[in-house]
Amino acid sequence: MATSISPCTDQHVPVHPTGRRIWCRFAGTPDKAPLLLLHGEWQSSAVFAPYFELLSRHYYVVAPDLLGHGFSSKPAERSAYTIAAWVEDLASLCCSTLDLDGMHVVAVGRFGMCVLDALQWHVALAERLRAFTILPFPHSYPFSLLTRLASSDVEVSYGAAQELTSLFLPLFPQECAPERASGELLSQVRLVPPQASAELCHLVEYMETEYMRWGKPLMILQTLKDLSCLVTQSDERPVSSQEQDLIALTAPFSLPETSG
Repeated sequence: MATSISPCTDQHVPVHPTGRRIWCRFAGTPDKAPLLLLHGEWQSSAVFAPYFELLSRHYYVVAPDLLGHGFSSKPAERSAYTIAAWVEDLASLCCSTLDLDGMHVVAVGRFGMCVLDALQWHVALAERLRAFTILPFPHSYPFSLLTRLASSDVEVSYGAAQELTSLFLPLFPQECAPERASGELLSQVRLVPPQASAELCHLVEYMETEYMRWGKPLMILQTLKDLSCLVTQSDERPVSSQEQDLIALTAPFSLPETSG
């Protein structure tokens, strides 16, 4: 480890040399294969929390709140909210701070598509990646909702946050109490200040056009619940042929070897 942080305790992790702080949730132990979970725009690592117990049996789970989201730093300057800036933060976190290698990366939605496209071309990170997967966001939300979220009027912004939270609920397992999921998500969304939300609006508007013309050959999983397919089957019961087909279909594809 390049720093003295505890690799298994949820905490703020400094990003060098910017001085920004990235909030990370951890599960499992560093001796397991690392699994990096990346949330979508206006989400936070809270959307992955219900899956930590299952995934941590087989992976060292690292789930950061990206800049401007959740408990991470939220700079006011527009220049902070770019795909390149997020990738540099992740490079600092994964390479310099946590020294993760052979990483599986799972990301949500259009935001994840853009980040992961940039990740594979980032030399320091690309050689540390083993596979990556995109989880499609189960709903699309109108841009008018995002602009209301960015409003300086607290009542307008809060109402938009409640609408946005309702769209995120399908990401949680059915057994997770809707009140608990809604409360946690709403508090995380409200932690994105209006000035950060306004800049995120510009970024999402840009992604709307870029996403449509990239068409990367990425393996798409159907819902966040299919994260269970990333977990090695236990020996407690035989695996059905249908389950074997599903695991083969949804397994993240490996990146090609980088040339020396």
